[in-house]
Amino acid sequence: MRLFPSPAFAQEWGMSPHPPPDAAGTSQLHLIAQEWRRAWRPGVAALFAGSLGYSLYSAVSSLFVEPLQQQFGWSRGDIAFVHSFGLIIAFIAPVIGRMTDRHGVRPILSAGLLLTAIGYGLLASMGGSLGYFYAVHFGFALVGMATTGITVTRILSGAFERTRGTALAIGRSGLAVAGALMPMALYPMILRFGSSGGYLLLAAFILLIALPLIWFWVPSRTAELRSGRTALPRADSALSLLANGKVRILIAASVLNYVPVVALLSQMKPLGVEKGLDAVAAVGAVSMMGAAAAMGALLSGVLVDRFWAPAIAFILNFAPAVGCLLLLQHDVPPALFYGAVLMIGLGQGAEIDIVAFMIARYFGLRSYATIYSLSTLGIALGVAVGASLIGMAYDRFGSYDIALLACSSSFFLAALFYLMMGRYPKGGQPD
Repeated sequence: MRLFPSPAFAQEWGMSPHPPPDAAGTSQLHLIAQEWRRAWRPGVAALFAGSLGYSLYSAVSSLFVEPLQQQFGWSRGDIAFVHSFGLIIAFIAPVIGRMTDRHGVRPILSAGLLLTAIGYGLLASMGGSLGYFYAVHFGFALVGMATTGITVTRILSGAFERTRGTALAIGRSGLAVAGALMPMALYPMILRFGSSGGYLLLAAFILLIALPLIWFWVPSRTAELRSGRTALPRADSALSLLANGKVRILIAASVLNYVPVVALLSQMKPLGVEKGLDAVAAVGAVSMMGAAAAMGALLSGVLVDRFWAPAIAFILNFAPAVGCLLLLQHDVPPALFYGAVLMIGLGQGAEIDIVAFMIARYFGLRSYATIYSLSTLGIALGVAVGASLIGMAYDRFGSYDIALLACSSSFFLAALFYLMMGRYPKGGQPD
């Protein structure tokens, strides 16, 4: 395995083809700086594409609810109905993954960004037809799947090796930063120009920043093959990949890790109130969950670059399993409740980065996007079921204790499944 890129690959990705003389004995911080100096172009392109693509819309969509109500007279239920499309659209994920592995990241992600921008334009030009809104939103979400982690993490996994986990964490943090900053620009636009102004601003960010960076700073599939970075031109099919026991184990671990986090987050405020918190403190627990997720992403990213990833994944799933058990008592002291939420949030932040890292480390890059997309599909289906069951469990038993036990068991199983991945492939990661 080549630890440092070939000259051809380095030229395409904006890297230096030669390792620094002190690479073997340098600190982790220096390794991060060295790899970003070599691969800053694809790294920055992935950072902005992931931050400005379709995933950003989930963080800012609430800003459009009241303007759409005022402009077209739709109810909040009418507007929120578009989120139910996600369960259907999740089935397109393996198709996007397969296309990415066969044709390369640049054309698929570029097309996804362009079509997402067009989708914003169509939303900006709509009248009062609710059917038009649903149709455009369905297509918009469909093409937006090509701008998610399926493609973006593939860029980072291909451009970084020795600090891949850290690079994936940095890439994910970009979306969190964009979600925090974008409302400051969107809100004034929506106030002045209505929802159309907001949609067009989001389209402009894609067309003027994300799309050019991907097109000019991410190499083509041909360049990857010519450099010797990718061994075979064709990726394995989804069915052949699912025949691999370790692929199934990793997908199951990701689902068991992520589903209980989303289920708990969907009920965090009423859960806090049931356990004795006042409304303000319960809302604060929701914020704590988000902050803990960001911490978990950065922590897991740095740790997997230095230690065996399944062990890190085990710890970051065992902690939320214990956190759920701490919430089983009737009146939970606020400090203990926040501590348990912190433990659960760390598990949320770890999942995406660790799974992306482990796909590249165990299976290489040839079928990376297909495996990632299968995990995405499993998570989407699991979330659809889990988020419903936690509410049903409360209605049935009058408390969240049964749901907490189920979530704890899910985290613990995920921890064990990660350990079942075993040792890394001999000779380093496969290409």
